[in-house]
Amino acid sequence: MKHIILAVVISLAALASGSYVPSTKYEVKYADKDLLFKQKFFFEVLRNIHLPLKYEEYLPYTKSWVSDESKYHNFPQVAEFFDWYTTGGFVEKGALFTIYNEDHLRQTYLLFNLLFNSADWDTYYQNLLWARENVNECMFIYVVHLTVFQRADLQGIVLPAIYEIYPYYFFNTDVIRSITNKKLYDAKFGLNANGKYNVVFANYTAFEAYKLDAYNSLKSEEYLNYYTEDIGLNAYYFYFMMDYPFTLGGERFGLIKDRRGELFWYVHQTLLARYNLERLSNGMATVQPLAWRFPIKTGYSTMLSYWNGVPFKSRENNFVLDDDLYKRLDWVTGWEIKLRKTIEDGFYMTDDGQRIDLRLPESADAFGSIMNVNVDSYGMKHMGYIEILSRALLSNTEYRSKKMWPSVLMQFETSLRDPIFYQLYERFLDIYSYFKRFLPSYTYDELNFNGVAIQDVTFDKLMTYFDYFDSDVSNVLPMQSTDKYFDYAVYARQSRLNHKPFGYTMNVMSNYTGKAVIRAFVGPKFESIFDLQYYKKYFVEIDQYLVDFTAGKNTFVRNSRDFYWSVKDRTMYTDLYKKIMLGYNGQEKFALDMSEAHCGFPDRLILPKGWTGGMPMQFYFIITPYTGSAQPYSYDKSFSCGVGSGMRYYDNLPFGYPFDRVINFNYFYTKNMYFKDVLIYHNDDFKKMY
Repeated sequence: MKHIILAVVISLAALASGSYVPSTKYEVKYADKDLLFKQKFFFEVLRNIHLPLKYEEYLPYTKSWVSDESKYHNFPQVAEFFDWYTTGGFVEKGALFTIYNEDHLRQTYLLFNLLFNSADWDTYYQNLLWARENVNECMFIYVVHLTVFQRADLQGIVLPAIYEIYPYYFFNTDVIRSITNKKLYDAKFGLNANGKYNVVFANYTAFEAYKLDAYNSLKSEEYLNYYTEDIGLNAYYFYFMMDYPFTLGGERFGLIKDRRGELFWYVHQTLLARYNLERLSNGMATVQPLAWRFPIKTGYSTMLSYWNGVPFKSRENNFVLDDDLYKRLDWVTGWEIKLRKTIEDGFYMTDDGQRIDLRLPESADAFGSIMNVNVDSYGMKHMGYIEILSRALLSNTEYRSKKMWPSVLMQFETSLRDPIFYQLYERFLDIYSYFKRFLPSYTYDELNFNGVAIQDVTFDKLMTYFDYFDSDVSNVLPMQSTDKYFDYAVYARQSRLNHKPFGYTMNVMSNYTGKAVIRAFVGPKFESIFDLQYYKKYFVEIDQYLVDFTAGKNTFVRNSRDFYWSVKDRTMYTDLYKKIMLGYNGQEKFALDMSEAHCGFPDRLILPKGWTGGMPMQFYFIITPYTGSAQPYSYDKSFSCGVGSGMRYYDNLPFGYPFDRVINFNYFYTKNMYFKDVLIYHNDDFKKMY
């Protein structure tokens, strides 16, 4: 893809795990006509996914796939798809779909093989149009994302935000029905001429849908719905699972280069820590691991419905598993026992006789993959799909069932809504933490940065608030005609947590000259340094960046908008399509940058809500020597997340360092570390706007 794959040696500016960091050091690039055609194509085929295509230019290709064997890289994989599809075994269009069903997962992988193995753009284009009209709609959305993220000739393509492609998984049923009812009674609804009347207010799940929290009878999970139902948070989880799908691996995809096993559990640990900070903001206890004892107290009834009006499957309070599913529970608990036994043994033998030493720090990635049971793991045949079966069990569903009624746990886009998700992954992370307990604590030399001492850090006032955010949900309504695309939009307006941009200034004395990495975490306030052994699991890494030291005093000023791990809000579907079309028609340039990055945590959720009078919290900083390579990047980081490149991170320190192991307090507190007490204030004025 010569119009954009122009790998350049770019200065070592902040590279996020998908973060967008504006920098004048990047060469400004613009999409050419070929890329803009592809952009236009994806935005159009994803419109009104449950309705037939209306674009005349695409219709001739919807009748059949490309059958020419020479048009594919790995035809045996493609032939397997042909065989499965022609026998009529594929999930039907319009049927409820979940990747956590064995048949659906297998079929999705086969469809991915058809599209990924298409040897050129024309073959991919024709096959994608055929799939758009002939396979299950949700499977299609899933595979489109996989191929766009994995195919080299599609790097730089921006897809619409998933919550605007498929609003049903992000907005409650009352929102969807309000939109369809308004259109029923007002033919002008949705047209720009109607202006402000095209807005529908989107509430969070009603109070009545929740029962009391399992750990604190004074509070209900309803107090957290603004966080657990946040569209940016749930989109973040969807995109992460798309970037690192457990069904893809090997040298062809390169995901193992990113330490995918270690990364997977670190991301989930971060999600747990951030969720717990929000619980603390609301006066709630931290989440406890799920216990496989029935009845399970925590029920969940979402207000979401599938596109056809069928509600997501709910789970009653004091949930009891169906009798015929206990054999699956035996599998899950058996695999957990095997994992713990493997940890205690200290090694793992692969099928080919290779010994994996689990007492080495670098084995964190291998063991993480074994737990995740991804394609790059050594444990697929031995440990089983512990996550898939656990989610299915908590949905009271047989994962091999031919007909599925999925709960929110069985969709990536909705998993974070269910409070039991956090209990389940707290249980998994207990196993991963048990593995980490056998690794040696960091020594003084591994923590200290000789000659570097943080003198002080000063912060701007930290303030959170709620503001209105509009999402383009016009995909809920049929597009009247292709020439009305520009003039048609419906907005779901929702209050979302946000924070005022803030900065901090760090003063450091240094005898060292050269590059270094600064890591920043936010976590709970504690009184004694020894309490950190317990509280470290609740610290969230929010920033990581490269700096240059000179001898003497160094001052670094950092703004929250530049934080390493986060991304800003996405541009709305119709607005972005307009920009694409203006570029396609030669009226303006379409920049290739990370402004629409999919692979970062929402910037607006960096800080927990806090309290009106100020919630005591702590920031933690640690500076370490830069040990990275000065080699050119193997991908163009001006618009790519670099998934599968092995070059997404500054160094090879463990994820979560130095909080990822048992702390030896004889060595822990060094001069290159700094704890800063802060108060996070919350402005309640927004409530007066309701």
